[in-house]
Amino acid sequence: MKLKTEQELQANYDRFIAVIKKYFKGERLEKLLHMYSEEELGSNLAVSPASGSKHYHNAYFGGYIDHIFNVTKNALKMRDLFIAQGGEIDFTEEELVFSCLHHDLGKLGIKGEVHYLPNQEEWSQKKYGTLFVRNEKIPYMTLTDRTFFTLNHYGIQYNEKEYFAIKLTDGMYDEDNQKYLAGHDLKKQLVYKLQFIMHWADHMSTIIERQDNVI
Repeated sequence: MKLKTEQELQANYDRFIAVIKKYFKGERLEKLLHMYSEEELGSNLAVSPASGSKHYHNAYFGGYIDHIFNVTKNALKMRDLFIAQGGEIDFTEEELVFSCLHHDLGKLGIKGEVHYLPNQEEWSQKKYGTLFVRNEKIPYMTLTDRTFFTLNHYGIQYNEKEYFAIKLTDGMYDEDNQKYLAGHDLKKQLVYKLQFIMHWADHMSTIIERQDNVI
């Protein structure tokens, strides 16, 4: 498992907060800073992995925030490529960055309880590569539901474009998304572009992150 020093974890946390301050303002900035404060989800943000399995991606302490940075970087570049190839965007940079920063928010758990705990069973670590397991002290929700619940809990508003971008980031890998992505009824066709940029950026980031797995 990749190990980060306390200084590296703190530096990533500080960088994340700097991004928040760069892209947001007013009430939304105030509430985001509160949610990510050390008294709320700040420590969860700094230490959480992006997944529980070494065969998936970023299954190490601090892996979540590394993944968020990768998705944000790749989404900004994917937007530029989309435009260069003739695509017309219908979203702002703030909407794009908000979606990137929060598409996996449910993986942070709740105040005082992280979503992922280190797996104490050595046999499943060796056999299945399961380095972290779900924290059963937290009532079960899908990670997407937990994401929106958390944003609502902290009073952080998001618009319809951001909603679809976050919800559909996993594309067809999430069966619940099929009702939006698999239909052929033009009357139900998705009207926004942001969710596609998000899916491409997230999928690319995940594939690249898997290259660093220790098998």
